[in-house]
Amino acid sequence: MMTDESLIRTALDEWSEAFCTKNIDRMMALYSSNAVIYDAIPPFSSGVEALRTKVVDCFQYFPDGFAVEKHDLTVSIGSDMASAHFIWRFTGVPAGHPAGRHWLRSSVVWQRQTDGRWLITHDHCSAPFDPYTDKVVFNPDSSASASEASGACGERNPVGWFEIYVQDMERAKAFYRAVFGYAFTRLESPIELWAFPIQHSGGGASGALAKIDGCGPSGNNVIIYFSCEDCAVEADKAAAAGGKIHKRRFSIGSYGYIALVTDTEGNMIGLHSLK
Repeated sequence: MMTDESLIRTALDEWSEAFCTKNIDRMMALYSSNAVIYDAIPPFSSGVEALRTKVVDCFQYFPDGFAVEKHDLTVSIGSDMASAHFIWRFTGVPAGHPAGRHWLRSSVVWQRQTDGRWLITHDHCSAPFDPYTDKVVFNPDSSASASEASGACGERNPVGWFEIYVQDMERAKAFYRAVFGYAFTRLESPIELWAFPIQHSGGGASGALAKIDGCGPSGNNVIIYFSCEDCAVEADKAAAAGGKIHKRRFSIGSYGYIALVTDTEGNMIGLHSLK
């Protein structure tokens, strides 16, 4: 007779085999009808029917004969709840296939049913990311060396954001929509910011139209923001190096903190940090 832990481990292997053989009914039989899914692919949260639709759509992009490799599997069993967590990746996919580039981490919660079966009630699959670059960390072995090389948040480019200061926000948005076709998103911030499209997996830096008291537009007034560990520290360094502090460190809500300084040539630059 199999133990509860053996049942959970066997079910995890069943999930992998069902996905790799593209058997959606076999895979979805492992989930309770009210399971909550936090998948690596949007949306942030969904149910089992949305997961079924998403997985079926994904199958067409996978070859025959691929597999799942799991590491560091840990299973914990309670009286009527169980959990498992591990890291994993797809193997046997063609070179350059998007699904073969990275490792994922999964946490799965199981609930014992009245008939004794264990079914998934919560499935969370994700990958860590560098908050300065919005880039996914593909390999668990690379995260330590990256942080050692350039701080806790890993290697990053110097500039992480830009702002174009405006007087009339609606007029400015209409201009950029007419020229480039951009749609803008209002950011939750103490200052009025309307963001240009942000491609989290793309290169370069995005930015926003900004309306800030005391920082009006001029002939060439586009502010670039340099990423910092603590923008108050860099602001003091700017003053000590011959520049001036225009606005000391202040909060922009969930997006962290900024300060504005001028360099020795009179150019205003922004400093951004998460603390």
